Amino acid sequence: MMTTESQKFNSFGKEWWNPKGRLASLHKINPLRFNYFVSKIGELQGKRVLDIGCGGGILSEEFAKAGALVTGIDLSPVAIDAAKAHAKESGLEIDYRLISVSELSTSMGTDLKSVPAYDAVICAEVLEHVDDLAGFLKDCCGLLKQGGCFFFSTINKTASARFFAIFIAENFRMVPKGTHDYKRFIRPSTLVDLLKKNSVEVEEIKGMTFDPLYFEFKISDNTNINYLGYGVKR
Repeated sequence: MMTTESQKFNSFGKEWWNPKGRLASLHKINPLRFNYFVSKIGELQGKRVLDIGCGGGILSEEFAKAGALVTGIDLSPVAIDAAKAHAKESGLEIDYRLISVSELSTSMGTDLKSVPAYDAVICAEVLEHVDDLAGFLKDCCGLLKQGGCFFFSTINKTASARFFAIFIAENFRMVPKGTHDYKRFIRPSTLVDLLKKNSVEVEEIKGMTFDPLYFEFKISDNTNINYLGYGVKR
């Protein structure tokens, strides 16, 4: 079911894979977040990975190249079409589906006894676009096996984030106008609490800081704007 937020990404089409297009910042952070996530999960060969809000498949493909069995889901048909087309061009087998996380959870069975759960669930640049964050995270964590990793990257709810992630990012064309809504930004403490309610203990949160001198992002201890991290299901 399409939402107002997911409809935003229907306008991107083939731009999902243009590193100099409207999604240039996504391409800049992709190696950074992938390397961080891999450093926490270790060997990916044969691991079942679920990329929620996969968009055009930029992060999904990195996991697939590393040997993971990847499922990518999104609510934008344009994004899923772009993801499928690029995976085919790249010779990668990725299970892309136009489906919500709640629909996927229902289709797999609520107790997941007949279907093995995922070794890793990824929510990268998607949590700040969700209508019902608590319900969304409940479904996400329900698909994660015990001992599995929940990976996230999102935007903090601070005055700095409002200024840099919206005003500066939009006016310097780092992201398309209207991409972000400050009301949807998430404080790390809020995310930690919601994950804990779903048996996921957050192990680490780091900042993803933009360096204007080199026009690139780096991992840091400053979580004031963008942050990423992971938790483990107990």
